[in-house]
Amino acid sequence: MTSVSAAELYLSDVRGRMRGVRALGEAALTQLREDEWHMPLAPDGNSAAVLAQHLAGNMHSRWGALRGGYAAGSEGESAARNRDAEFEEGTLDGADLRSLWDDGWQVFLDAVDHLAPGDLTRPMTIRGEVHTVLEALQRQVAHYSGHVYQLVLLVKTLRGPAWQTLSIARGGSAQYNAAMLSGSGGRG
Repeated sequence: MTSVSAAELYLSDVRGRMRGVRALGEAALTQLREDEWHMPLAPDGNSAAVLAQHLAGNMHSRWGALRGGYAAGSEGESAARNRDAEFEEGTLDGADLRSLWDDGWQVFLDAVDHLAPGDLTRPMTIRGEVHTVLEALQRQVAHYSGHVYQLVLLVKTLRGPAWQTLSIARGGSAQYNAAMLSGSGGRG
């Protein structure tokens, strides 16, 4: 039996967990009507369009240089990035915003897929601040998850009674647990 290092387990978990976070966000985005992409819940709030723009911009900036694997001296804040523009409402339609979303996630996941366990202790900078790759990953896992959950709340609120739950439906815990225990699966 071969032993698996904590670093290997961590990378495997991050890869799977972040694909799950992406899928959660995508399941929310598929419920948006075209006219809802640019609707924040409050003045100065983030719309789904802004969240998609920001996540894509951040993912390209942070992980673009590591897309093919660890590269010494990588700066996780691209000089070409215009972060402030990510928070401006634009005129992109849902298809274009989904394309931005998909492209950003692809950059991030490509980078994570190419990281090796030994890379986790190597340095990378974000805005000149030195992090280990592990610290940078943890920072972004929290950041991306936070925005995806913000997106879920936004879409759920906009859709109201038309919202289709992405987890265990209220009152459905016993049925879900029974399905899990019987091996027929469930979601949540």
